[in-house]
Amino acid sequence: MSISSSDSSPPNATDNAAASTDLSESRARRWGWLLVIAGFGGFMAWTTLAPLDAGVAAPGTVVVSGNRKAVQPLVGGKIAELAVRDGDEVRAGQILVRLDDTQARSQLDVARGQWFTASAVEARLIAERLGHPQIDFPAALREAHADPRAGAAMALQRELFATRKRALASELAILEESIRGLEAQLHGVEASSRARRTQMGLLRDEITRQRGLVDEGFYPRNRLSEQERALAALNAAIAEDAGNTGRIRQQIAETRSRMIARENQQRQEVESQLTEVQRDAAALLSRIDALEFDLRNTEIAAPADGLVVGLAVHTVGGVVGVGNPLMEIVPADEPLKIDAQIPPHLIDHVRAGLEVDILFPAFNRATTPNVAGRVLQVSADVLVEPKQGIQYFKAVIEVTAEGMHKLRQHEIRPGMPAEIFVRTGERTLLNYLVKPLTDRLQGALTEP
Repeated sequence: MSISSSDSSPPNATDNAAASTDLSESRARRWGWLLVIAGFGGFMAWTTLAPLDAGVAAPGTVVVSGNRKAVQPLVGGKIAELAVRDGDEVRAGQILVRLDDTQARSQLDVARGQWFTASAVEARLIAERLGHPQIDFPAALREAHADPRAGAAMALQRELFATRKRALASELAILEESIRGLEAQLHGVEASSRARRTQMGLLRDEITRQRGLVDEGFYPRNRLSEQERALAALNAAIAEDAGNTGRIRQQIAETRSRMIARENQQRQEVESQLTEVQRDAAALLSRIDALEFDLRNTEIAAPADGLVVGLAVHTVGGVVGVGNPLMEIVPADEPLKIDAQIPPHLIDHVRAGLEVDILFPAFNRATTPNVAGRVLQVSADVLVEPKQGIQYFKAVIEVTAEGMHKLRQHEIRPGMPAEIFVRTGERTLLNYLVKPLTDRLQGALTEP
């Protein structure tokens, strides 16, 4: 019995290759599905478990801080130099504006010259009142010797002091000499009167003796009459001496009174002039102080380090008044603030104290990372943007010290746009994806 060769022959190579290919494809499909399932499972696990920052994004604008310092002139005048422009960075004490000081300098120079004269006159009058041998000028006048007017004023008053002193001394010396002459006359009259009184006493005794002799006839009566006439003449002379003595004493008293009156007159003149010149000197000192104040304040300096904003003057030669605001300085150490516009439907997520990420679109995002900030305050009511009529709540954002450090290489100006992201918490991606659906479903299931 023969067996067919076709039934007993082994499988060929083509069949083996096909079977191997089917096995590889099956394994690849299984691994592919496993990878898809694992990837989807991992993605779902990530969306369910991985936390993402939740928050509110809103536009904002850089604003100046409320502690900006107004620059106002203390004196009015014409602008001679305008040294800054809006946006310039300045240092404390840096000159911002110079006013024309020509008039102030001229008036100050005149007032100083007048004070030199008044002060020198005052010192001379004080020396005359106190009877000092020389004038003691005030230190302020002596220290102004570099000004020729001060030296001239002191020299003039020294000369006048010496002249007036000599004139008064001369007048008093003349009167004193007159008194000495009158006293000499008085001494002579008194001596003569004493001699006559002595002579009159002797003559009276002699007449008494002669009367007895005349009665007895031993002495001629005519000789007695001569003696009596001589006695009467002596008595008259003594009376005249008494009158002369009184007249001379009166002249001496009058002369002494004239001396006292002259000294009093000099003193009264000095007191009157001193009162007037002291009043003038005080007024001049006040005027000098005021003019020096004006002159010092013709240079208007920055009150602090910071940025110039709100420049109100732009023309050299313009006139400014006292207290008129010229500009404002935003202090350099003030924290940067941003006014953000929060949409009304998101305001319930924003409150003071929340952390904020800030981005400045004006800068290169590659070199300027997000800047940290915090919410300072939120407006109590909705506001309306006047141009577009958009409603919003204003949130004031303050850049933190760390954020300011990141911005130290950038120039931040008021009005620059900013993008803020207020961190309100953390949510998973699944929450982000599902929340719109749940919100719609909740609205759909709500019974009208």
